[in-house]
Amino acid sequence: MHHEWAGGCLTSTYHDNYAAKRNKLADYAFNGRFDKALECIEESSMVNGWRLRNPEDTRPASGWTTLHQAAMLSSSTISHIERLISLGAYRNIRTMDTKENAYEIAKKNHRSREILDALKPHYERQLDEQTIRNLQKGLEEVVMSRVASIIEEKKFRIPSVEVLLELPGLSLWCPIPGFYGGFHIKLREDNSIETESSCRVAGGSGQTHVIQPDGTWKVTASGLY
Repeated sequence: MHHEWAGGCLTSTYHDNYAAKRNKLADYAFNGRFDKALECIEESSMVNGWRLRNPEDTRPASGWTTLHQAAMLSSSTISHIERLISLGAYRNIRTMDTKENAYEIAKKNHRSREILDALKPHYERQLDEQTIRNLQKGLEEVVMSRVASIIEEKKFRIPSVEVLLELPGLSLWCPIPGFYGGFHIKLREDNSIETESSCRVAGGSGQTHVIQPDGTWKVTASGLY
């Protein structure tokens, strides 16, 4: 299964139709209408989408996905939650405002043991918390070294290492809006992260970076593609 990170936080990042669908999904989830939310997800493959802000809205994005809302609201059932997970909902992703994953939200809201068990974070490979923090810091530095102006302008959310650790294959693709390319991100056997990035309209723009478990990183290849 191909895993793609959709880190945009502004409506202007996407086509109007897609942005409207994303925010309709966010409305359904916020209001606890999980049958309708699931219909929307099954039609549009936006299971990990959060509400997009208008560019003039100075509030930061909350980053609450449908699974986060389902973890909190009593109108969700175990069937809703299991279906979301089967459709690819990330259990490890944290909200952008409260920095909580779905399990922590469910526990705080006294959800059933069955729901808590379903929402426990999942790791294809276990790393200690400090290593995860180091890798996250290094990944953010690598991405910013390549596309800082785009990240800042579009308020783009850089991929989460915790999500990477959840994915079969331990890899994901992160397209960068306005870059005409993006980052292939993969956890290697030695627990370092390798990123390959390029811009399709700029020949020789490709670079490979390796981020070590201590957070240090370097360019290992450039002038590619």
